[in-house]
Amino acid sequence: MFSRCRRLSTEAPNMIRINKLTLLVVVLVCWCCVTGIKVDEQLRNDKNLLYQNLFKSDQFAKSSNVASTRVAPRPSSDSILGPMPKHATNKSASLTEDEVLKTRAVVADVSNSNLKSTINEKRAEKCKEKCPANIKDCCRYAIAEKSCHNATDDPVSYFVNPSYPSEDWDSSFCDFRVDIKNRNVCQLRLDLEEFSLRGPHKYLGSCRQDRLIISTTLPNGIGITELCGNNSGQHLYFPVDPKAGGSSVSLMMMTSLSSRYVWKVRITQIDCTADPQSVAPTGCLQYHTSLSGTIQSFNYAGGMYQSGLDYAVCIKRSVNTCRVEFQQVPGSTFGINSMEGASLEEGIGRAGEVSCDLVTHDYLHIPGGMLDIGEEIFATTGNVEVYTPTAEKFCGRSLSGLAIQEFAEKIKINDPLGAQDNNTIATPVTTYASGPIIVRFHTDSVTVRERDIGFSIAYQQLGTGCNKNKIRR
Repeated sequence: MFSRCRRLSTEAPNMIRINKLTLLVVVLVCWCCVTGIKVDEQLRNDKNLLYQNLFKSDQFAKSSNVASTRVAPRPSSDSILGPMPKHATNKSASLTEDEVLKTRAVVADVSNSNLKSTINEKRAEKCKEKCPANIKDCCRYAIAEKSCHNATDDPVSYFVNPSYPSEDWDSSFCDFRVDIKNRNVCQLRLDLEEFSLRGPHKYLGSCRQDRLIISTTLPNGIGITELCGNNSGQHLYFPVDPKAGGSSVSLMMMTSLSSRYVWKVRITQIDCTADPQSVAPTGCLQYHTSLSGTIQSFNYAGGMYQSGLDYAVCIKRSVNTCRVEFQQVPGSTFGINSMEGASLEEGIGRAGEVSCDLVTHDYLHIPGGMLDIGEEIFATTGNVEVYTPTAEKFCGRSLSGLAIQEFAEKIKINDPLGAQDNNTIATPVTTYASGPIIVRFHTDSVTVRERDIGFSIAYQQLGTGCNKNKIRR
């Protein structure tokens, strides 16, 4: 026991020396850490001052050398953290040029970000102006314009040619898919804000290489399989299955080197639950909701309608109206192939199945169409019953209510019409037919440019003369 105590007393001074050494090492390490923290903090402060100087508006246009020069006389930071070590000052100076470049990159990113924000804001404002009121989510984002080989599920989108707003002239296959994810969407509306492709063949009437093909997941057709020519301002409705979930509609533009082309198609997904008033009646390729407006055949601006058409144009019936008046737009041309063909005189209209559907099968179908005899006839006749025949198919070289009076029996036996019978210039056609207002356009398999021009007619819903007692054939 005594020997052990002597050994400990001998080793004690050594242990005390070791503990002192350890303590000294710990103190040195802590001092270095504190000093390093101060140095790092000093460097960060120097960089911050550098960035502040560089971000001044009067230095953005200067070169990096000028920027570095202006950084040099910055306010001293000695008052903040005391004298700065020499090695820290040299490090800051050596980093100045690199930091200038990096800072300018940050400035550029910030500028680009601000520019993009400004563009998005302008697009959002444009969206708010054009976005239908029923689509609440539309205006949250700018409406993007997309071209070939793209897809979208946005409530409103634009499909444009690759170089839009400029024209293109390349031969290409340009497809665009619209995905329907909202189960309440039952229709798509396509507004052809700009649409100019090569027109149909001048003898066959069918689209050539350039055409728009629209395909849906529904098996029933819509009365038109492809579209070509000049159709700016036209619109189309396409049904989609709201219960399918994940259904889609494909738009395919096929173009060639034969002519220049441009298009801008606005695509709107119609939520049939949120806005049932915007839904077109079943089977309507086009739908007009105003009291008055204009209806044109496709490629009317190109001077020729396509062959093989059979589609319906619908008009929303307004309350307190009993009749609709159709008339040729003043100054416009009218041409739907009739039995006489090219021999029919200019401005002469035809009506009835014999003239319009016995041989050519091209006609504009207006249910209950008649020549409205006017209020003055009733005033002179004492409001007695007046015989007013009707015709539902119109063709020839004018839209004419007078054409209803032609003698179908004479035409059947090849008895030429007299001058009085042939005087069927353009006059309004009125229909008192109840139910939906529908105008149907039908063409056969052959169309000729000089003769089969198409139509541009104005319609107007009226609430006067509703008590006329007419006998209709």
